[in-house]
Amino acid sequence: MIMMSETSGTQYPSMSLSWVTLAAIVVIGIFSLFSLWMGFQAYGSDHPENALSYIVVGTAGFAAIGYMFFRTKAVTASPKRSIMPEVEVITTLECPSCNLKRVRDFQRGDYVFKDDEPCTRCEGKMVITGIHRRPDEKSKR
Repeated sequence: MIMMSETSGTQYPSMSLSWVTLAAIVVIGIFSLFSLWMGFQAYGSDHPENALSYIVVGTAGFAAIGYMFFRTKAVTASPKRSIMPEVEVITTLECPSCNLKRVRDFQRGDYVFKDDEPCTRCEGKMVITGIHRRPDEKSKR
């Protein structure tokens, strides 16, 4: 979510928090406030030895909230930099017995030296010998 100023048109990054993280921050915040309140109550009553424990727990909770905010990444709009150009990946297959070469589109699970499919000429197993990007026609001209 990007906040835009109406007058200048500038973009300000906003924080991206999931609802689970936000709920955890609220729960930790309530627990920390309650712990600090208990610590200050215990400090003024008959149990000052418990006060330090409550205050440390409350302070650690607020430190955890601060750490969560510090670790949250700001979301900014830069679609031109984040979009990767789509490339066409091809797989080169060779038959070791008859040296037939074939090129096909890349399929998920392909890796080099994998016995892939039967050869159309000699019925032997074709082996993947290369996986690479299809050259662009623009760069050839």
